Amino acid sequence: MKIESIKLFLETICEYNNSRITQTFVSDEDRVLSVRCLPGTRTFEISEPAVQKVWHNDSIENTAAFILSFLESKDFTTNS
Repeated sequence: MKIESIKLFLETICEYNNSRITQTFVSDEDRVLSVRCLPGTRTFEISEPAVQKVWHNDSIENTAAFILSFLESKDFTTNS
């Protein structure tokens, strides 16, 4: 998946943030990452349910890089 495609998607879900759209990404190792834009904001909520971790980020660039790292890295750890 290209980073530009991820950024475009993130921009779209923020544009429609009151629709409560959630996107789920699944890595090659079947790890799950969920991303949504909090209603009425441009803040992303990123969660990895299996490890009960939740992050918040206001940057499309940083959120896209986080998602891409999650999808591309077999050794990805979400310690950021």
